[in-house]
Amino acid sequence: MKKLLILSLIFTIGLASASYAQFGIDTKIKNKYKEMGKKHADKQKEKAEDKGMEEADKHLDKATEAAEPGLQKKDEYEEKGEEYTLIGMQKYTEFTEGYESDVANKDPEDYRRYGFESAIVEYDVEGSDAGTKTLYIDMGGYKYAEYNVVNKRKSEEKTAEILIGSDMITIDFESENASKIHNPMAYLLANPNRDWEETGRNMLIKLGYEIVDQETISGKKCDIWKQGRHKIWVWNGLTLKSELGKNIETATSIKIDKDVPSEVFNVPEGFELEEIGTEDMFPQLSDIEMEEDEMTEEEYNELLDEIETMSYSQYKAKVLEEEPGADDEKIKQSYLILRQEAKRRHR
Repeated sequence: MKKLLILSLIFTIGLASASYAQFGIDTKIKNKYKEMGKKHADKQKEKAEDKGMEEADKHLDKATEAAEPGLQKKDEYEEKGEEYTLIGMQKYTEFTEGYESDVANKDPEDYRRYGFESAIVEYDVEGSDAGTKTLYIDMGGYKYAEYNVVNKRKSEEKTAEILIGSDMITIDFESENASKIHNPMAYLLANPNRDWEETGRNMLIKLGYEIVDQETISGKKCDIWKQGRHKIWVWNGLTLKSELGKNIETATSIKIDKDVPSEVFNVPEGFELEEIGTEDMFPQLSDIEMEEDEMTEEEYNELLDEIETMSYSQYKAKVLEEEPGADDEKIKQSYLILRQEAKRRHR
């Protein structure tokens, strides 16, 4: 009985040892060789990638040599572009310095565009925006306002556009909103010595119009300007009739040098007004957020020095360390571009 008990104990110990060997030692050995195999495969992959990038680099060397004259021209143009940018910034600074005070001190007489002092002209409007239009002019054109009423099926849509000097105001009567914006072109064109009728004629000629006839509209003898199917009837710089496609405007009442109500040049009380002044149109360069390079030229050259002696796998590891989610293709492209930039410095 004692012998049997000893044999049973030996058998149990042996079975336990066999189980440990099968499920413990074998698993460790398998994991070890699996890990070694993965490391070996990764190394082979790195070598293959490095070899592939070396070959790509060699072919790019040949292409870069062939493209060198063009690349040099590109560099020259970039330098020229930088020069022109600096000149443009200087001109911009010269233009904007004191601009706001110049606008504020501009003489209203400089904006005069007509030979008369004031006018009220009413028009009938036909076509897609059928309704009426009323034009108000005061101070020889320093103040100018157009009020438009478009007839809808069950309502009217009323809007206005006002120009006072170089400030342009648009009004929407339905929403009770208005916006005021500085118009640099109106300011730059303001000139007391300018012949505005001559300027208007030259503009029409440049647009392809020519005088084809004359006709009287509401008692005023007009020149008829035509360009294709478009016609404009002009008297003393004022358009009294226009046919632009299906849209036709015809003056039905013309009052010259009559008193013009001052309120037609104002935003109605209670309307919400948004203003965009000269300071918003022309911000100071110091207030503009300029996009700057992330590294200086010295730092960039240091990077290129490093790239020249760096394998692709080393470069890739460096990139992934800084940007773990970087795309493989982009890493390859950036590596080759930087390698070529590094080599070009020695040519």
